[in-house]
Amino acid sequence: MSRGSENVTQKDATEVIAHTLQTQSSVIKTLDNSETINEIKQAAEIIDNSEGRTVFTGVGKSGDVGRKIVATFNSIGASSHFIHPVEALHGDLGMVSEEDVVVLISNSGNTDEMVELLQFLDYFDPQTISITSDPDSELGEEADHHVNTRVTEEGALVDLVPMASATVTMVIGDCIANALMHRRNFGKQEFGHFHPGGVIGKRLLLNVGDILYTDIPRTKTTDTLAEVAVKMSEGGKGIAVIRDESQKVLGILTDGDIRRLIESGTDLHSSVAKDTMITNPVTVLPESSVLEALEIIEEHDIMQLVVTDEDRQFVGVVHIHDIMKEGIRTDS
Repeated sequence: MSRGSENVTQKDATEVIAHTLQTQSSVIKTLDNSETINEIKQAAEIIDNSEGRTVFTGVGKSGDVGRKIVATFNSIGASSHFIHPVEALHGDLGMVSEEDVVVLISNSGNTDEMVELLQFLDYFDPQTISITSDPDSELGEEADHHVNTRVTEEGALVDLVPMASATVTMVIGDCIANALMHRRNFGKQEFGHFHPGGVIGKRLLLNVGDILYTDIPRTKTTDTLAEVAVKMSEGGKGIAVIRDESQKVLGILTDGDIRRLIESGTDLHSSVAKDTMITNPVTVLPESSVLEALEIIEEHDIMQLVVTDEDRQFVGVVHIHDIMKEGIRTDS
């Protein structure tokens, strides 16, 4: 704290924080009116109907917010990029074409660099959208379309510090992104294609067929439980899959089943698989998502799933440990 600053008591700090939260919450709620919603909806329509890219620009914190919105847009396949207005005036305007939509962010709507940029944009003739707190500002009046943030108070101790205006503009960007996703029927599968790496991509794109284990010895209905235990050990997944000569799945036995049979006094050398196997086991198709398989495993409190085709022909086994190795969780 500087020498000239006043000491702030704990109570004062609490009040400042509460005021900040109240201000931020209030300005977001202010957006929830038919006029602003229609402005945001029209902005999304302009962007969606454009054959080019969406270009965001702003100075200072407005520029930072613009970069964040660019990241959100690109994550949903809405091609966009950021240009700084000063750099644009010194050569980067070549990045703009008449097919693009330029979104100009400025709380006041009168920032010199932004006003000057808008004037030069006329030469390239892109559609323009301004996001400001003043529809009567130069950007508010000169842009093709305007979205009013309706911010009248920043919520900062020094009201010149951008706070509420940055929050609201970010929310408007998210609203436009959601409206674009709605217009384009953008779902989890599409999102996964733009996030192929990491856990997100795996959760959305990885199928059971990508991680299933196929080297499970065939167990016959006439095999003794002792033979079943040996084949189960050879398979290494704690499961024996009983199937006929055409590989149709008839039933399963797990290492837990064998353990319980031993505890009950069952003779492993005289009992056969047919008499003790679990018929009609839970199965999954190879094209099912790994996340779906994990949800089935957790729902039935089991460790592995038999993978079959639509005719119940054996394809392989997927084990919970193999899913966990991919970093996939149902709560992630």
